[in-house]
Amino acid sequence: MNNKSNTPPHIAILGAGISGLAAAHECIKKGYRVTVYDKMPSTGGKCIGTVHHGKVHELTHRQLFAKNVHLLSFLQEIPTENGTCFDFVYPQQKVQFHWGQSDKTMQFKRGYFSQIDKLIDDMKSAYAMHYAGVPLSDIYWFKTRLQNLPDDTELLKTPLERYFEFKQRPKLAAFLRPVLLGWIGATDNSPALSVLDLLNNKEGPFHSDAPNAYSLGYRRPISESVINPLTEHLRQQSVQFRFDCEIERLIKDTGQDKVSYALSSQDEVIEADYFILALPIHVTQSLLSATSVQFSYRYVLSHGFQFHFTTLPDRLRDKTVGIVIDSPWGLSYHLTQPEPNGLYCLSVTATDLNIAVGPAFNKPLLACTPQQIEQEIVTQIFGNSALLSASGYQGFHVGPGLYWKEKHADEATSSRFSGPTVISENGVAHYWVADHALTHPDANCQIPIELEGYQNVLLAGEYLTDPRQTWRVPVTMERCVETAKLSVESLEKRIAVHRKEEPYHDDA
Repeated sequence: MNNKSNTPPHIAILGAGISGLAAAHECIKKGYRVTVYDKMPSTGGKCIGTVHHGKVHELTHRQLFAKNVHLLSFLQEIPTENGTCFDFVYPQQKVQFHWGQSDKTMQFKRGYFSQIDKLIDDMKSAYAMHYAGVPLSDIYWFKTRLQNLPDDTELLKTPLERYFEFKQRPKLAAFLRPVLLGWIGATDNSPALSVLDLLNNKEGPFHSDAPNAYSLGYRRPISESVINPLTEHLRQQSVQFRFDCEIERLIKDTGQDKVSYALSSQDEVIEADYFILALPIHVTQSLLSATSVQFSYRYVLSHGFQFHFTTLPDRLRDKTVGIVIDSPWGLSYHLTQPEPNGLYCLSVTATDLNIAVGPAFNKPLLACTPQQIEQEIVTQIFGNSALLSASGYQGFHVGPGLYWKEKHADEATSSRFSGPTVISENGVAHYWVADHALTHPDANCQIPIELEGYQNVLLAGEYLTDPRQTWRVPVTMERCVETAKLSVESLEKRIAVHRKEEPYHDDA
């Protein structure tokens, strides 16, 4: 470890998703030397989305909130050719609940409320629950549970299903489960606190520069709005990137609580003064074999699918951003307007790909062919597949990061995120394999940023818990950015302790 106070410490960040990139950004603000490693050939992780030949390709769509103060301030710090990443943020004035079986859409205003607006919104949300069959007594009880909150520490340890009494209130559970699944992939065992932060997103404080709406979005797909400008900015600040480098082991100094170096799967030795792990939770768990921290979580497979049109069909004219309440696949959608020479895009995210059974073909998404997925998604949203015959329909494709692969005889699929063998329409065996999944820690899983037994290792990621956090919703960019910032704050304190001086700043 470099203990010379006049030499900037070298930080190795393992993982180039949004958590790793945000940690790198915070490190360069402190004057540290930074190298970022990732097994993939590019940055972004799950945050993938771009436009090719006028067509949107994205893993998921692009919602954030005025309450996401850390993320919005972070976007203001990332330069682009004509301003900052914050310029890509726009207000989502309307969001929707949609029921596919009855083809009913309910609109909700999301511009900042007046008192009358708030009353109307409360009444509409209550009506939506009543329309879905939730008893009035349960609706009233649910509303009170959103406001009369116990201590955060208790809520963090309380599973969602227990806090909202799913067993005693089955119709309330039947409404909330698909909403929260489609919104963030939440499970019954998710901490109640994480869901309450999300449900109370209209309660301040809000970012002072947010564009006058509780719900916000990115005008461009996520790679173009955030990841690419951020990566270029980090390069300009002398951050080094090493791609196609999968970390296999952390090697500790004998008899000490420090990591001497990391070892890649190609036996490359990676040396640094400090290491920040911004990796998938199962990789972090395997690397930190000496920790006593309990890793209890569920991976939720979620992915985006895009439908393209030269002209906007009548069925889509009232659609903006919404959740399909009665969709077994936890569908949510986002309609984007075309750029010059581009196409309208209905971008749909499906969740629980390996578990939830769709009604059209009676099987999970990962057991379907691409053609069956196309029909199933449209049928779940609209009750039939007539949209696929609409004038101007240009076709469907799977978002980046999910692959339809031909399966050869006796081939073993080693990926953690792969589906069963599926026979395609032409009789050939295939299977689906995904690069990523959503990480949902259970209520009894509280993984800290700082770990005992690892003096020069800190964590960053969507699944961490820290008492300094203000936004506890997993699988959101706000939690990733805030946690990365907290991780580097902890790193700065550790460096100061190790150097027996005040936190290091390079003012040159």
